[in-house]
Amino acid sequence: MISALYSCGSAKYNYFFDTGKQLDFSHGKWILNSTQSNSRIFDTELYDTSLKGFKKIMGDSLIEMNDLRSTKLVAPKIKFQLSESDLKELKRDTDCDYIINIGGNAISDGLGTLSFSDQNENSSNSAAVSITIYDLNAEALISSSQVYGKTEQQDAIFPDSKQRPSINPSSHMIMLKGAKKLIGKYEKY
Repeated sequence: MISALYSCGSAKYNYFFDTGKQLDFSHGKWILNSTQSNSRIFDTELYDTSLKGFKKIMGDSLIEMNDLRSTKLVAPKIKFQLSESDLKELKRDTDCDYIINIGGNAISDGLGTLSFSDQNENSSNSAAVSITIYDLNAEALISSSQVYGKTEQQDAIFPDSKQRPSINPSSHMIMLKGAKKLIGKYEKY
């Protein structure tokens, strides 16, 4: 009988709120814009993760951009960084109060899914997610936040782990979990 001994790698997440850490989601109509990332494959999963997280917070007050486009004349693509004129146009075209933009970036997959820590001392898997929320009525940014996730070296946690392989989350998984955790911060605050 062969038994496998391995350790599970994990990612450490750092959160940054430039503005708007505490928001009141209990009133108004909120639009979830299409997500943007550095991979079309990631966009779909990042969007689904974001939709589920914000729906939990806002319920029926959250409207998907594609649902709006079926009843209103809205531009086919909305930018991540919005100017005052963009916000004024969105307010006019959607009759909503807020828009949420989410962007993801898979930064590196240098560590791989399975590794030995003594072979990859300077390698890591990392990703980042940014959320910007705009008030369409005030034509202003009301929240800007980021999360950065990076795998931790297992030998720092478990000194004898150099001989055991480590299973590490990919940058893709770090990005999705980071989005979920960052949205959870909005729910908490």
